[in-house]
Amino acid sequence: MSDADPPTVLAAYEVLRREATELPPGGPRGHGLALFLTRGLPGWLAALTALRPVPRRPPTPAEASPDPGPALKPSARTELTAVLAGMVLACTAPREDPRC
Repeated sequence: MSDADPPTVLAAYEVLRREATELPPGGPRGHGLALFLTRGLPGWLAALTALRPVPRRPPTPAEASPDPGPALKPSARTELTAVLAGMVLACTAPREDPRC
């Protein structure tokens, strides 16, 4: 059986059931129905379990407020921004010499 919680499985099953019974032939269908038809209910449940969102854990105090590192002077920040912008623009400019 699936490790997913029952309300999630029920909601996904209802979507699957509607795709199979209520949509007109040739209508849009999701990947779930194709998986169900080729691999059966066990394959569909396994995929549902594998694709479920992983619950996030609360961040530790060290992760919540990481060390910002050394502060840059405003003039150094401006110069660094100009250098990085120049690098980006150099990568997007048409190349005249194919060896560059």
